[in-house]
Amino acid sequence: MSKVIPTFFLALTACLALTAQETLLYSSRAAFRSGPATFNPDWAPFYHGVASGDPLEGRIIIWTRVTPEEMNGEPIEVSWKMATDVQLENVVQNGTVSTGPGQDYTVKVDVMGLQPGTTYYYLFTALNKNSLIGKTKTTPVGDEAGHLKFGVVSCSNFQAGYFNAYKRLSERTDLDAIIHLGDYIYEYRDGQYGDSGLFADRPLEPPTEIVTLEEYRTRYSTYRLDTALVRAHQQHPFITVWDDHESANDSYVDGAQNHDPNTEGEWEARKAAAKQAYFEWMPIRDTEDRSVYRKISYGNLMDLILLDTRLEGREEQLDDAEDPALFDPERTLLGAGQKAWFLDQLANSTARWKVVGQQVLFSEFNIGWAALVESNYTFNTLESLFLDIWDGYPAERASIIDFIEGNGIDDVVVLAGDFHCAFAFDVTAEPVSLEFQVIQGLGPVPFYNPSGSYDAATGEGSIAVEFAAPSLTSANFDENLIFSAASILQGQINTPINPLPGFNLGNPNPHMKFADLIQHGYFILDVQQGRAQADWYFSPIGEVSTEENFAGAWYSNTGENHLRENTQPSPPKAQQDVPAPYAPPLLTGLQNKESVGEKFAVLALYPNPFQEQITLHYSLSEPAKVTISLYDNAGKEVRQMIDEQLPPGIYSLQLDAGGLAEGAYIYHISVDGRVYTAKALLGR
Repeated sequence: MSKVIPTFFLALTACLALTAQETLLYSSRAAFRSGPATFNPDWAPFYHGVASGDPLEGRIIIWTRVTPEEMNGEPIEVSWKMATDVQLENVVQNGTVSTGPGQDYTVKVDVMGLQPGTTYYYLFTALNKNSLIGKTKTTPVGDEAGHLKFGVVSCSNFQAGYFNAYKRLSERTDLDAIIHLGDYIYEYRDGQYGDSGLFADRPLEPPTEIVTLEEYRTRYSTYRLDTALVRAHQQHPFITVWDDHESANDSYVDGAQNHDPNTEGEWEARKAAAKQAYFEWMPIRDTEDRSVYRKISYGNLMDLILLDTRLEGREEQLDDAEDPALFDPERTLLGAGQKAWFLDQLANSTARWKVVGQQVLFSEFNIGWAALVESNYTFNTLESLFLDIWDGYPAERASIIDFIEGNGIDDVVVLAGDFHCAFAFDVTAEPVSLEFQVIQGLGPVPFYNPSGSYDAATGEGSIAVEFAAPSLTSANFDENLIFSAASILQGQINTPINPLPGFNLGNPNPHMKFADLIQHGYFILDVQQGRAQADWYFSPIGEVSTEENFAGAWYSNTGENHLRENTQPSPPKAQQDVPAPYAPPLLTGLQNKESVGEKFAVLALYPNPFQEQITLHYSLSEPAKVTISLYDNAGKEVRQMIDEQLPPGIYSLQLDAGGLAEGAYIYHISVDGRVYTAKALLGR
C-alpha cells in the first residue's frame, strides 16, 4: 500500500485539475484529423443544433447558431416558432430576430406568454433552411409539481472522452431539465489535457489555449458540433452555471492559477471575454452584469438556488491547510452580496425542497490520514491539496451550516461538480473529531473519533444532504493510475483505517455514504413530496458506446436531512414526453442539405476587421481537395495558403497581416472544385 499512495495523490490533484500535464505537443495539425469531430451537413446552416434553458413558469430561452455560407459580415434574419405539438401545427408564439458577427451569429430568444408545466417544441428558420426541432418545458406552479426529474452533469472535457452520457440523457423522455454544474468547456490547448489516444479523433480549435473572445467562441463552436451534445440540448432545457474552466483553471475574482498576466494580458479582459462567450453560446437568460447566480422555482415542490463559487466573490485559494488566514471569518467563497442573497433564499423559500446548485464539494473531505503510509507526505501536505473546494473556506461554510440549523430549515439538498468523482454526503458541521497521538515508529498519528455532534449510524446531526456528480469525461483515478490502486483508495476513503494490527484510527469520512472515484457519467435527481433521491449512472468514455450502468441510489426523506440507501433507481414519471425528431423538417419541398456545403463549412472568421492576424475556422465532413487563397479587392491573388488533400475534421488557418496593405480581402476557398468566399477587412 505504501508504494501506491504517492500515485493516489498525484491523481487526486489531477481530479481537481490543479495542474494540467502536457502529454502531447502538436506539430502538423492536419495529421491528427482522422475521426468524427466535424459537422453534420444535413443541418446547414444550423450546424450547432438548437438549445433551450432557464425555464420559468411562463417563459423560456431558446437558442441556435446560424452559419452563413459566405462570411461577409451581413446580418441574417432568423424566424422562430413554438408549438405544443411535435408537428408544430399548434403554434403559440413566433417571431423574427436578427443576428450577425457581433454576437457570433448566435440567436437567443426569451419566449414569453407560455403556460406553466407544459412541454413545447420549437424551430428556427434562416437562409431558406429549417433547424432541428427542439423540445423544452416550462416550470410548474403551485401544487402542480408532483414529481420532478433532472439530469445532473459536470466536467465535460472534449479530449478526455466521448460524450456518451450526454447521448444517454438525450434518450430519456421524462426529464424536466439538465442541470450542468460547470466545466462545460476546457480552456487548455489542443493535446494538453485529456486522453492522448483520442486527440486525433477529437481535435480542439483553436489549437492554442483560449484567452481572447474569438478563441472562447471558437472553443464553444468546437464542443457544440459534437452530435451527442447537440442531441442533449435538442431534447431538454439546460440550467447552467460556470465553474473554472469556462475561464481558466482555479479561477477566482482577481485571477486564476492558469492565467499569467505577463503573457496573457489582464485577467479582467480575459474574464470579460469568457463571460461574453458563455452568454452568447449558452441558453442562459441575459443579465446586465453577466452574473449567473439565480433561482428557478418548480412550484411548491422545489426551489433550485444556483450559486457562483468562482467568479462572483471567491478570494484567492490558499495552499497551506495550517495557514491561520484559512480560518479568517471574513474569508469568502461567495462574496458578501451573493452570500446575503443565498441565505435570504434559504430562509424565505416556501418550497418543500431547497436544492442548491453550485460547483465545488461543500462537505468536509478528510484525506490527511494517508500520510501514515508514505513518508514523502505529511498530514498537512495532503490536506493542503484540497483547498480549492469549500475546505479552503471553512469559516464561511460553518456560518452557512449554522444558519440552516439555527433557522430550522429542512430539506436542503446541495449539488456539486468539479471533483470528477461521485459522492453522497450527510452535511454536518463536524463529521469527526480529530486528534493526534505520537505512536512509536509512526510519529504523530491522526485519530478520527466520533465528533459527538454527528451520529453516522442514525444521521443525527446532519442538517442537509449533498450529491456530487461524477465527471462526464474528465480524468478520474482510473485514467491517472492503475485500476487496482484506484479501487484500493476508493474502498478506504470512507471506512475505518487499520494501518497496523491493533490500531483503529477511525473512519475519516463517516458522513460520506457513497464514493466512486473511477467511473464517468451523471446522476438523476428525482424529487417528490416525500423524498429526494440521486441515482448514479455510468458510461464508458474511450469509445462511442450505448452502454450505461446503474451504480447506486441514495435518498433523503422529508424532514430527516440525512441519507438512506436505495437498491433501486427512482421510478419513471407517469407522463413521458414525445421526443423531438432527429432530422430537420422539410422547407419548400427541399432537404436542408441541398443548397449549403455538403462537405465544407466556414464556421467563423475572426477577428474581423483585423490588424495583425486573422483566423479562418472551418470544417470538412468528408475528405476533400482544399485550396485556400487570398485575393485583394481588385481581384488579384496576393497569397496562396493551402493546396492539399485534407481528411474530415475541424480546422483553423491563421493569416499574418505582414506585407499586406490596409483594405478589403476575399478568401477564395475551393473544395473539390466548388468555390466559397469569405470577406476580411484589414485596418491598422
